[in-house]
Amino acid sequence: MRLPYFIARRYFFSRHSATAVNILAGISISGLVVGTAALLVILAAFNGLEDLVKGFYSTFDPDMKVSARIGKSFPHDEEKIEELLQWEDVVSVSPVLEERVLLRYREQEYIASLKGVDSTFTNTTNISESVYRGAYKTQHPDAVFGIGVAWHLGLSSTGRSEAIQIYVPKATSRNLLQPERAFNQDVVFAAGLFAVQPDFDVRYVISDLHRLQMMSDQEGIISSLEIRLTDDARHKRVQKKLIEFFGEDFEVKNRNEQQAAFFKVMRAEGLITYLIFSLILLISSFTLLGSLSMMILDKKQDIHTLWFIGMNTKNIRRVFLMEGLLITTIGALSGLAIGGIIVMLQHQFGLVGMGAGYIVDAYPVRLNMTDIAKVILTVLVIGSLISFVAARRLKINTFN
Repeated sequence: MRLPYFIARRYFFSRHSATAVNILAGISISGLVVGTAALLVILAAFNGLEDLVKGFYSTFDPDMKVSARIGKSFPHDEEKIEELLQWEDVVSVSPVLEERVLLRYREQEYIASLKGVDSTFTNTTNISESVYRGAYKTQHPDAVFGIGVAWHLGLSSTGRSEAIQIYVPKATSRNLLQPERAFNQDVVFAAGLFAVQPDFDVRYVISDLHRLQMMSDQEGIISSLEIRLTDDARHKRVQKKLIEFFGEDFEVKNRNEQQAAFFKVMRAEGLITYLIFSLILLISSFTLLGSLSMMILDKKQDIHTLWFIGMNTKNIRRVFLMEGLLITTIGALSGLAIGGIIVMLQHQFGLVGMGAGYIVDAYPVRLNMTDIAKVILTVLVIGSLISFVAARRLKINTFN
């Protein structure tokens, strides 16, 4: 194996003449460099976009969410909450009740989700940091409105100058002939407006838990427990422990599982993009096949010499297989270096902007070792297959 590698290295670094073989080898390396760098940058861009979206959701979604497996609510058990707070990995536990309600402001009406929370909710999530107008106040009669909900209602100011009427369905009402008796009516005031993520902004209003329980005839009832963990907590281990703690009647979801559909779409898009760029890299790598084929023809005298001095066909083929692997390795490492520099410059200086009106000024990027390994493996597999095909085409008897 060492002799074929030695000969292949001599062929690669030989610069005695600028032949078509040298030119094709340079083109092959250039194609691999561009393809590798592009694949690495694309994967880094998807990582950055995923981190950005997760940052939006982390403002509103808790680390863990416990809900009933059957039905939408369950009794509020204060003893269990006190027991959870004794766990070393648990920072805060907040009982939550959600109900669909009708909002009316002046002549506008809108159906939203009213989220009843207690005073611990700001310790469980970072929602208070997303209030950009007014203040975070959820004690009745104050509430915090998503900017999308406020826009649909035509609500532009905060404070207690004008009340918003709220209609909450009664959980125990079955009177369909008199629908007006199926709702409890109250008024709330927009203490503040929050902006987290469009899906949340057009859906949620946050208010007082106890008041919502009374209005919906569900005193002592909640729809979920939202839990915040310590920064160094091992989420999978804690999730498994929570599942055992609550039993089979409850389901425990981590932050990604709470938005499972969205992240599945993102992962599918990332996979499709990776496959498309891998196909482009494969197509651009066909110049390597041409380069090795031309080299076999150009080195036919050397092949005869190696044959006559006793090197068998298998080892002669290894020479050109090693040549292809050498070209692939240099192209891959050069592409990784260039792609890494591009990602670093984008991260530090924001070379590619997102345009006006976006939350961030520059496109976010992030590299991880998994993506680097994936790119290296992809390029090496493609280069190895093409080199193997080219080497197998060598037949000593064709040069006779």
